[in-house]
Amino acid sequence: MLLIAPPALQAPAPESPSRVLDLAGALARARNENPLLRAAKARVDERRGLITSTRADALPQLTLVGDFTRARDVSILNSGFADSAATFGLSPTSLVGARSIYTSQANLTQPLFYWGKLGTAVDIAKMGEQEATLAYTTSELDVLHGVAKAYLGVQAAQAEQEVIETRRKTAEQFVADVKARLEAQTATELDRLRAESELLAVIPEALQAEANVKRAMEVLNGQLGLDPKAPLTLAPLGLPEAAPKPAGAERSELAQLKQQEAMYRANEKIITSDLRPKFDLSASYGYQAGKSDNLFKEPYDTWKVSITMKFPIFDGLRSSGKRAQNTAQLEQVKQSRIDRERTVAIEQSTADRELEKAIALNEAARRAHDATAEALRMSRESFEQGLITSLDLLQAERAERQAESQRRRAELGLWSARFDQRRSLGLPPL
Repeated sequence: MLLIAPPALQAPAPESPSRVLDLAGALARARNENPLLRAAKARVDERRGLITSTRADALPQLTLVGDFTRARDVSILNSGFADSAATFGLSPTSLVGARSIYTSQANLTQPLFYWGKLGTAVDIAKMGEQEATLAYTTSELDVLHGVAKAYLGVQAAQAEQEVIETRRKTAEQFVADVKARLEAQTATELDRLRAESELLAVIPEALQAEANVKRAMEVLNGQLGLDPKAPLTLAPLGLPEAAPKPAGAERSELAQLKQQEAMYRANEKIITSDLRPKFDLSASYGYQAGKSDNLFKEPYDTWKVSITMKFPIFDGLRSSGKRAQNTAQLEQVKQSRIDRERTVAIEQSTADRELEKAIALNEAARRAHDATAEALRMSRESFEQGLITSLDLLQAERAERQAESQRRRAELGLWSARFDQRRSLGLPPL
């Protein structure tokens, strides 16, 4: 008989320990575990394999052949000799019969001259590897900056939750103080209602803030290749250090488009070579005998060497169509590069302006928070002395919490502006 303990008596499942990460650790994990980056690395490996397979077309191809054939050939019966065979006393059935042929042979083929087509194809394959590497760099920057923004998202959601939680605790304490003052007949019923109203207004905001933190954490876990529900403990960022504008690198997106242009220009040479004569070498050596015992013996050895020239005269305008297609694709990539260069220039100037604005907003938010914190201190003293009402104190509490929230958002906004500037310069977040 199987006994199952009731739910109340069952031991709770052990919680997995929270993973502690700072921003550098999160970026390092994303480099190794992000599925998009793994796919981009696989594309680079694919292009490297393409180089090997393309180079193989220019190398000699050696094939060993072993064959056994048994056949009955009646072609002699359809020749002129069969008509006169009866003159010599030969019957038609004596002229034909089943024969066995054993063959062992080595075949060699080697392209001799293709007007640079094979070498150019290898060069294009190498360009393809470089293009895939540049695409990986672009994906890496996008993923790393996505992780950095998700990290900021979690920090912003947690900061907002902390502000709201502090506001809730303050409201609870204020309700308790007002009730105590009400019992001492130093507060009114209106003061109690105002305090309870403030507390009830904070509860929905606290629930929403908790949901925002969970959502931001799930997004970050997805970027890091973790289970969405995996617990994380993130190190605070603090204020970024003041530093001059970093020297930018060539954007990998632009380098990738330039590489594609070079590939299409090289492909023009391949299209041209298809209309020119080509030379191939083929050779074979082996043995062919009617009995297996005679294989690998004289005089049953056989060999053949041939040089073949193929000169295309008319291909149905296929090469003309390929050239027109290649030219159109080259023009598309060229115009995409020009448009991307303009977009990058706009991104860089915009990022510089946004960083300046973020620095100013952070300074203004910090000063505003200092002012509201001092105003709250004075309001508490005045309330204890009975100089202001509970409504005035609640307004001061709310103003200080809002200023704290704005200060935290401005601080994280400064980090975000720094990240945007580095992305516009083709640099990782850190």
